[in-house]
Amino acid sequence: MLDTTIVGFIRRISATALVLSLSTLLSACMNTSSPDTKEPRNWVIENVAGKSTAELYADLIAPGVYKQSSSKEIDGYTVESGNLKMPDESTGSLVAVRSKDGSLTAIVEKPGESGLLVINSNGETRFTPSPTLDYSLPDTVKDNTTTKAGATNPSVMQGPYVIDMLIGYSRDAVSSVGGNAHANALAQIESVNLALRNSLITNISIELVGIEIVEKNYPVNLETYQALPQIFSTGIATHKPDLVYGMFNYEDSGAGGYGELAGRFAMGLAWGAAVFRHEVGHNAGGLHCVAQGGAPVPYGYGHNNGKTTTAQCGNANPYYSTPAVRDAHGLLIGDAATADMARVWRENAQRLSSYTARTPKNFRLTGSTAFTATFSWDPSPDAVGYNIYYTSPTTQNPVKAGSTANPTYTASVMSNRTMYYAKAVGSLGIESELSNGATK
Repeated sequence: MLDTTIVGFIRRISATALVLSLSTLLSACMNTSSPDTKEPRNWVIENVAGKSTAELYADLIAPGVYKQSSSKEIDGYTVESGNLKMPDESTGSLVAVRSKDGSLTAIVEKPGESGLLVINSNGETRFTPSPTLDYSLPDTVKDNTTTKAGATNPSVMQGPYVIDMLIGYSRDAVSSVGGNAHANALAQIESVNLALRNSLITNISIELVGIEIVEKNYPVNLETYQALPQIFSTGIATHKPDLVYGMFNYEDSGAGGYGELAGRFAMGLAWGAAVFRHEVGHNAGGLHCVAQGGAPVPYGYGHNNGKTTTAQCGNANPYYSTPAVRDAHGLLIGDAATADMARVWRENAQRLSSYTARTPKNFRLTGSTAFTATFSWDPSPDAVGYNIYYTSPTTQNPVKAGSTANPTYTASVMSNRTMYYAKAVGSLGIESELSNGATK
């Protein structure tokens, strides 16, 4: 059984929180003090549907200047994101998800006031500040009870790579984020995509493929982490995601989040984007600050240049570490030798996008002889191989004919009544649905 590393950060310390009988390799950042006691604020906005999205968040982002870098329609929502430039030259961010009824879910990250803004279609508004967390103090324990699959391939980039994600919520977590899990999930994922763009990590993006809501609420601890495949088993079976993230709202959780290092699963309390961005960074293969050590590669750490802190180290700004970008102060936000999460993302893109594979498209006959038929199809970018199936008048259920690493296959065919199909295979051996069929 392969070793698995789980990474997290601790929100508070108790006597029981430090007694871990599991043999899990866990890297955690602990907070020795309670989170900030900033209270949520509530107010009402008149005529929400008649106001622009910019009008709805304007007061919260002030005095920052918003520079939008993306706007797109997803699942009937308008999802926009960009950076906030503050008067002191620091960089924050804004992700806003607007529905057709005028309601809004927005993640605001600016120095001194970050949090979740939710406005429903009646104008009822709530801003919930994010607690202040300390990501710096490590706690490591080893565990061999879970299995990590998929391998890093430093020679691979090209792409584009699309990482399909399922986000699961407890019913309490849905309530805590304003009742619209879909909008919140889109905002969380866009926060990572924004950080990728800011860090010049091109040809990699995350897409939401499904949401699952479970009735039971769970604490954010190792026991829950190990149960994630069972807790969200229906969503995993239905949507076949590459990555799986669990959102919970458990008051007595000892941790803010956990993420499998260079793996597939992560979870956290349903706060702002910083927790989510941090844990997904662990899935990519990164650890915290270089002084703490333990990363799979020497450059697999976040960075703190004294002005800007990236997702794995300090986590205050919308970046993953890279020596290719300077912040507004002219300082590099990474180091080629010790802090290059952009490189980690590129080297892990194929793994991250191929835990499951998308169904092949345009399966077609491209050649034939008296006794053979050659079929081709559009390559599935997240597949590690393909399985070929056929049906015939005497075999109504698909029968496996063979396998191939490339999007082409030659079959021995005697009859033009035999129909062939392809299934893409992900790095865990999970097959996609059958492609369209073709015959000789």
